Amino acid sequence: MIGGFTMENDHKVNKFSLINAFGGGGVVDYNRLMNEFGISPFNEILNTIPTQDQHFYMTRGIIFGHTAFENIIDAIIHRKPFAVMTGIKPSSKEYHVGNLVTCRETIYLQKRGGKVFFCIADLESYIDGKVSLKQAEENAIENVADFIALGLDLDSAYVYRQSDQPEVMKLGYLLSTHATYNMMKAIYGEHKMGIYNAAFIQVADILFPQLIYEPIPTVVPIGADQAPHARLSRDLARKKKIQDDYQFQLPSFIYHRLIEGLDGSEKMSKRNPLSVLTLFETRNDLQNKILNVFTGGRVSCKEQKNLGGNPSICRIFDLYRFFFENNNEKLNELAQKCINGEIMCGEDKKNLISVITDFLDTHEQKRLDALPKAREIVLERHEF
Repeated sequence: MIGGFTMENDHKVNKFSLINAFGGGGVVDYNRLMNEFGISPFNEILNTIPTQDQHFYMTRGIIFGHTAFENIIDAIIHRKPFAVMTGIKPSSKEYHVGNLVTCRETIYLQKRGGKVFFCIADLESYIDGKVSLKQAEENAIENVADFIALGLDLDSAYVYRQSDQPEVMKLGYLLSTHATYNMMKAIYGEHKMGIYNAAFIQVADILFPQLIYEPIPTVVPIGADQAPHARLSRDLARKKKIQDDYQFQLPSFIYHRLIEGLDGSEKMSKRNPLSVLTLFETRNDLQNKILNVFTGGRVSCKEQKNLGGNPSICRIFDLYRFFFENNNEKLNELAQKCINGEIMCGEDKKNLISVITDFLDTHEQKRLDALPKAREIVLERHEF
């Protein structure tokens, strides 16, 4: 959904564990971001979450911050209803691995009692990417099939299209009366009015679960680059007129780090194919991308054995850390082998290719199985 916000580069991170010190530090100055947007450090509330309910994104510092997540922890522990809001801008049929972070966070929260609301942001893809609503519909079928294949439980999920929800558009219009042009320009930069309109609709999406039900805690998992939008959502939701009319609970947010591009660029982006790993990679493309990935290795095997590698800048390690190694002890072992010069980058790449190939083989079959249901859901018209 709408991004368009990055901070100056800085590699300062909160290093509260070995694995948290490695990777994912270059896109955003996380400390500055947290200070400017009032984001609380996630590690300060980690011990209030039962150990069995701690996702490895939390223990690794990938989820680095939160806004009012205590409300969601309370709902999980006391089995009270809460909503999980997420979505996709269907500008492409292909999920990339960066999308997996939000998907996994959403599924984690759903398994702990959250009702998932999944928005197909087709209006935004039209405004921002000139994608027709018909093409967005076709793209969304693939997107939803991917999400189902990853583990989304449809029995506890509500999937809808922005263009199919007049109540969302109505609320977005009402919210827009509480913002000024200068305010929106300060957050998103100079844009056509449609971009600002899409931002108001996004805020309405975030509040949508509370339109359907009574006001309940709602959490939105987002990347670091969405912090300004999170603050806009809470600022608009707390406006007196909005509160008088709707009594919304202010939404909660968890913020995750952004994985950097395979080629050494700052961020994985569909606009830069060499930087991104999609869930639709051919095996040849997968092999070529991983064999040419940016690493923290030395210029020669001899130097690597003597001096060791640097997992803090290595995209191979990032891929393990974010997606392909769930066990913290095993991840630490990989990091230590690299630091000690016990593993060469070529060997590490071959191992990773095998791991990703197995994942894609399994996922592709699950996606194919999910496509009929995904098509049925996307084409269904909701009346609210």
